[in-house]
Parts: sequence; structure tokens; C-alpha cells
Amino acid sequence: MMSAGASAERRGVERGAWLGAAGEFDAGACFHCRVLAERTLLEEGDDSRRFEAATGRDLRNYAPTRGADLLHMRLDFDIPDMNTPRLTAKQTLSFSPVGKPLTTLELDAEQLDISKVRLADDTRSTLSFTHDGSRLAISFDPPLEPGAKSTVEIEYALARPTDGLFWTPESPQWPGRPAQIHTQGQPETNRYWFPVHDSPNERLTTEIVATVPEGFLVSANGREASKPVTRDGRTTFHWLQDKPHVPYLVSMIVGKFDVQDVAPAGFRFPMPVYVPPGKGDQIRQTYGRTADMVRAFEARFDEPFPWDRYAQLVVWNFGAGGMENTSATTMYDTAILDAKALQDADLEGLISHELAHQWFGDLITCNTWAHIWLNEGWATYSTNLWLEARDGYDRGYRNAMHRTMRGIASSDTLDPGATNIHPPMVSRVYSHPWEVFRRTANPYPKGASILHMLRMKLGDELFFKGVAAYIDRHKFTTVETDDFRRAMEEASGRSLEQFFDQWCHRPGTPKVAVKARWDSQAKALRVTVDQQQLIDADHPAFVFDLPFEVHTNSPATPEPVRFVIPVDSKRHEHTVALEAEPTMLLVDPDLHVLMTPSVEIPAGWLRNQLTTQRSIASRLDAALFVKGKAGAATERALASVLMDPTEFHSVRSAAARALGDLSADDALADALERGIDDARPRDAAITALGRVGGPRAPELLARLADDESESYACRSAAFEGLGKRGSASHLPIFARGLASSSQHEQVRTGALNGLRDLRLPEGLDMVIPLTQFGNLNRVRPVAIRALADLSEFDKRKAFDAIAPLLYDSEDRARDAAIEALVKVKDDRGLDALDRLASTTTHEPTRELAKKARADLAAALRRPDAVRALEAEVDKVKNDLKRLETRLKKDE
Repeated sequence: MMSAGASAERRGVERGAWLGAAGEFDAGACFHCRVLAERTLLEEGDDSRRFEAATGRDLRNYAPTRGADLLHMRLDFDIPDMNTPRLTAKQTLSFSPVGKPLTTLELDAEQLDISKVRLADDTRSTLSFTHDGSRLAISFDPPLEPGAKSTVEIEYALARPTDGLFWTPESPQWPGRPAQIHTQGQPETNRYWFPVHDSPNERLTTEIVATVPEGFLVSANGREASKPVTRDGRTTFHWLQDKPHVPYLVSMIVGKFDVQDVAPAGFRFPMPVYVPPGKGDQIRQTYGRTADMVRAFEARFDEPFPWDRYAQLVVWNFGAGGMENTSATTMYDTAILDAKALQDADLEGLISHELAHQWFGDLITCNTWAHIWLNEGWATYSTNLWLEARDGYDRGYRNAMHRTMRGIASSDTLDPGATNIHPPMVSRVYSHPWEVFRRTANPYPKGASILHMLRMKLGDELFFKGVAAYIDRHKFTTVETDDFRRAMEEASGRSLEQFFDQWCHRPGTPKVAVKARWDSQAKALRVTVDQQQLIDADHPAFVFDLPFEVHTNSPATPEPVRFVIPVDSKRHEHTVALEAEPTMLLVDPDLHVLMTPSVEIPAGWLRNQLTTQRSIASRLDAALFVKGKAGAATERALASVLMDPTEFHSVRSAAARALGDLSADDALADALERGIDDARPRDAAITALGRVGGPRAPELLARLADDESESYACRSAAFEGLGKRGSASHLPIFARGLASSSQHEQVRTGALNGLRDLRLPEGLDMVIPLTQFGNLNRVRPVAIRALADLSEFDKRKAFDAIAPLLYDSEDRARDAAIEALVKVKDDRGLDALDRLASTTTHEPTRELAKKARADLAAALRRPDAVRALEAEVDKVKNDLKRLETRLKKDE
């Protein structure tokens, strides 16, 4: 799965998502499980010692016992009215007891109205059942013998499910939008629409038969077992998934779509893309390279695409970015791009990520959520493999790996003296499965980084040989990390225990400081390497080989001098004899090590590194390192890179960010006024200018924000910058931004974030309409948070707009409203949150409301004098901001 900050959404969702590979992952936006029971952990690096301090309870999670092997499931659904969220169903479930006679078959069945359970085959047993609202227990007398196949039929009804199956009826606030149903099973929410062992340590074949009003289409896993049949104004669809998959990947979508098969003529399986009516002409420009991705992955993995078709379905109100349901990926609402959106980014990061899951996640699935990196790390890494096939090794693969590795290393770090140690990437410790997707040691980028390091360590031949063996051995099964390690060890002949222990089973990554100086008398380069992260008994120094590459202008050494420092302790010193002073020192140009590097070397060496063709990673690192080397020469070098149309867009964008780090507002303004030909570095330059300001910033940002010919992302960035640098005179421009439709609603989102930062009372009434149902479900939370931030100007009005949203049908708006009431600090919020917590049947919402209620109560308990002082400080800050804006305008 890729979450809602995914791929090209960028500002169209919520800015600040973690950027990884060519797509992105917003670790905080995964569906709706925001907060579950808070626990105090004894945070030590070894998760075997993690426990709940108050009770001493072990917090580790293990795969649940199955009791029976589920073999095949057929679901028959009757949906008489797409605008009435109720359906009836019959499940036919075949299973075989495992190990010993089966007395009771237990299934997860959340909030289902179960009316009948009976044995469908001729056995000597009779059955009875109980259902407590969450678990269905089917008892057999006498017990069923192990190995013998039995089948039960379960009849039930489903009405307004709180999770798992999402019903979007027609609405006058959304004229012309047809009703729709989609499902979402990861991690454990398919139990809300059919009974099942809802854990990844189970595989079964499935089929879905759904009868719906005529005119609607049904998609599910696998292939159509028969052609749709229409009679009496209703159509029946029959889908069969005849190869086993895990329960959370079962999917059903009902709606009206434009459908186009993007498979080339003669391709061996269909690849239909389903998009909202009227968007069919944008399918090929968004999804047209799917077949090329399939070919690239089949070649790399040495394994054919495993399913009968590959569908991609764009649905309303989807809570994530994409979900890799077997043979039928679900995509978020606006995952279909117009021509202008393609100036900013494509969706191929997201598309390739979800496609790769058809191998890693579907064909092979993690046995427990602790090992989710075997799904998500592989999918993230596979996006980079696609970019390698599309754009080449350096600009495609290495560029993406640099972003992936530097991003996760900067967050998965342990500073000296740290006491609150987060769990490692592979850990059995979590309160809810969603937590493993959102770890600080995030399995998406960290998993991808580990795979890249392993490729560097073993070389391409052995690495991909091991991958092929892993797939061949474990396809159609569930796996844990040791299964992958053993496959790679057998293929390579190398022991990899230390490698996996260090990178998978302990938290943190190295912070590596490199100092280098030229000793002209000895004609030697002296290099010192320090590990500067937390190092103690539980977190010893990391062990890795750190490659270096030295360039000189000496005719005696026309080729670079390469050397490796084996690192296994806090500090290492190394000396290299050279004929001449270096012109560049490249640290790990091929990205062998997952680390946060810093360098202390001459500025001239770094400026040379900015333009080296040796490695795009080295150029990107140079742009990161030069922020400590302020000066006219550095600014000129960065500006030259930014304006170079032959340089890759990521390096140009890095140069723009570096100019921002150096507070080079004139250089940024000059570049924008001259014109930056590519929207991606232009976006980065606009963002940097908004961050640093300067006398030319307000009007330049205002012009860019108001320019309808500008790209969506650039306008969004300009609005956000204008919120930091603008004044009341710019409110009409913000009003026009709020009225501007764009891909992913990026322009509206930027305008909302800008109004929040502008901190003017007029902003309150401007943002309230965008909090309401009828706006894109990803824009509404941005508006709700902006409203909460602006509530200082009229607390009661803000509360009155937010409180009704506690019961909103869209999860994102509801969760944002819950959190916003804490910031509004209206005491009516206490009762409102109490009512929500006591009436909702959705556990994550209940827990989020409880936590928000406690946080609000704590905020309201602050002494009046403290609260008054806080309000006065906020007022002074706003007054100073307005004064600063006026002064800058007068300059």
C-alpha cells in the first residue's frame, strides 16, 4: 500500500509528506487509525524487553493460531439500491481442520448481522454458532477431523459499515457523481464485510458474485468467471480468484466508470483502467506505461506476472494513495492526470509501487505485520528499478535511491543521549497493525535502502539470483525476514546475519562526519571518519565499508583514486598519498551505506562536486553540503546549476533548496524572474523564496500565485510562500486561489495553507466553506486545520463550523475535526468529544476522541493567567508579522 501523500499528489494532499523513490509515502496519513491506547514503553533497543510499564504486560505480537486451513470462499452479494448503504450476503466457506479435530471454527466478523450458519456438505456433525459482534464462533458436534474438507454457509446483512467497505451515495453537494462502493482490507478491516481469519498468515482462493442495479459495474479479484447477466433492471457479475491470496487483499468495487485496457495488442493478459466518467481520455497519458513496467519487473524478478489480469481502479473517497489488492489495485480519487499536472510530476512512482506488490505482497506476503518491509520495502525499491529501466541507472535508479536513503536516514536516527528509543523496522511491538506502516524506522524507504545496500554488497548477478530463488521458493506462501535472508545467503555463499541484524532488527542509522585536509608537505590526503549517533552497550557502532573517490588535476593520476575505509568503531583515520592536491573528494558516490553524512572539506572541492558527472548522488550531496559554505562563489555555482537546462531536474531542485538554506533571496528572485524552464526546479525555487523572504519576495510570489498559466504545484508553492511573506493587500489573490480548480486541488490547498500562515481575521470566513462536505476529501482536512489555527479571531464561530464535522461521513474530515477542537480551546468541545467517544462504534475514532478530550481538558485547565499570556504572545507575534510585512512593502 502507498498512503495518501503518495506520488504526484504532493501539495494536493497535505504538504510535508515524506518523499521516497519516485512516489512518496505520507507515514502519518494511513487511513484513519491515528491514535490507539497510549502506552509507556521501556524503550530499549532490543524489542524482546518491551513491555507496558504499568502492568508489565508483554507488548509483542505473534501470528494468531488458525485452527483450520481456509481453502475457498465464495461471497454472494445482493445490493438492491446503491444509494442505500445496506446489502445482504451469503458466504460459502470451505476449510480443513489442521493438526487435531476441530471443535470450534473462530472467524473475525466485525459488526455483521449474522442470521444463519449451516453445514453445506454431508457430514455427521451438527453445528451451533455464537457471535458477540466481533467474533463468530461455529461449534461442531462431533468435532471435524483434521485434513477433511468441510463447508459452511453463513448468511448475513451489512448496514452502514464503519470500516472495510466504504459506501459513497449520490449527493446534491456532488452533482453528477454516481454512487459507489469500494473496499479496503489492509491491515485487518475486511472483517467488516465478510467473516474470515483476518490476518496475513492465511491464504485461500476466492470468488465474488454481486447483483447490482443495471448500469453499474463490479470489479473484484481475478477474472470474470462468466459474462455479466442482466434481468429485471439488475446485473449480476461473477469474479473468480483461483490462485490463493491473503484475506486482506480481497476487494470489491461497484460503480460507474470509463474503462480502457492499456495492454498493448496481443499482450497475454488484460490491463483495464477504471476512472470516473468523463476522464477516459486521460487514462493513457497517466497509465500508458503499465505494460512496460510489467516487462521490466518480469525481467528483474525472473518471474512472470502471476495473475489473470491487472486492473487499476480510481475510486471516490479512498483513504490511501493506492492499495495492491490481488490483480485489482485501488487508486485514490484524483489519480488521473491532466496535461498541466504532468508538468509537475507523473504517477509512475505510485503505479509501479502498486504493480510491484503483485509479486511482493500478493504472490509472497509477510506472515505477520512485523515483517511488512518484505511487502512495502520491496515495492518502494521496485519503483526505483522501474526508474532505472526508464531513465537509466544514474538519473533514474541512483537519483531515486539517494532521495530514499537520505530521507529515511535523517528521520531514523538516534542522537547521543537519546532515551526514548523507537522500535526497529522489524519489531513485534505495536499496539495496532497500522503502527508498523508508520514507524520512525519506516519500512518503505528503509526496506528499499536495505535492498539497495544488499545489491551493492553482493553485486547484480548474485543479488538478482537470490531474489529469483526467494520468489521461486516462497511464491503463494507467507514469509518472514529470515526466509529472505536465507535465500540470499544460499545464492551468494555469504553470511548475512550481521547485515540483517544491524539494518533490520535495530533502530537508527549512522550519522557519519567526514573531515579531510590536504597535507601539502607530505603530499597526502588525511581523512577522518566519525560516527556521531548514539553509541552505547545496546547500540554499538555500525559496521560498514565506506568508499571514497579522489579526483586531482595531476597528469600522473588521470583516473580517480578509490579507497575504502572499513568502519567498525567511533573513529577511523586514513591517509592517502597523492601526487597533487585533490579537486574533489566524493564520499560514497554509489550509495553503499544508509547514513546521514556531513563533510568538512574545502568549499572549492564542493563546488567542483556540484557539476561532476561521476554520480548524480555526489551532485545532490554537494548541494546538501554547501549550505555551510556561504559566499558569492557558492551562490553563483548553485545559481548556475539551477538555471542549467541540461542538468537533471532533481539536482536543479536541490540547488534551489541550497540557495534557500544560504538565504540567497536575490539569487532565487533573479532565477525566477529570468524564468526556470522546468516546473519541478521552479517549484523548488518558489518554495525556497517563500521560506527565506526578502524585499522582492511578496510581489514576485503574488504574481506567480495569481498566474493561471503557471503549473499547479508552482502556484501552490507561491500561495504558501505568500502566506509567510504577504499582507492583507493580497487577500483578493487568495480568494481567487480558493476558487481555482486544479489537479489534486493543489492550488486550493496552497491557498488554504497560505491563509493559515497569513494570520488575518478575514481568513476565517474564507476557509470555512472548504471544510464542508462537497469538497475533495483531501482538501477538507487542510481547511479544518487552517480554521483551527485561525480560531483565535473568533473561537465560537470556528467551533460552530467544526463541531458538526465530528460525525462526518468522510474519515479525513472527521479525524481532522477531532484534532482541531483541541486547538480551538472552546470548552464546549469537552462534551462534544465525550458524546462522540461514547456513541461511535469505530474504535480508532473512539480512541482519537478520547485522547483529544484529554488534551483539550489539559489545555483548558491551564491557569487563566497562563492562557492569557499565551494569547498575548500570539497577538504580539501577529502584530509583528503585519508590521514586518508593511515595512518590507515600503522598502
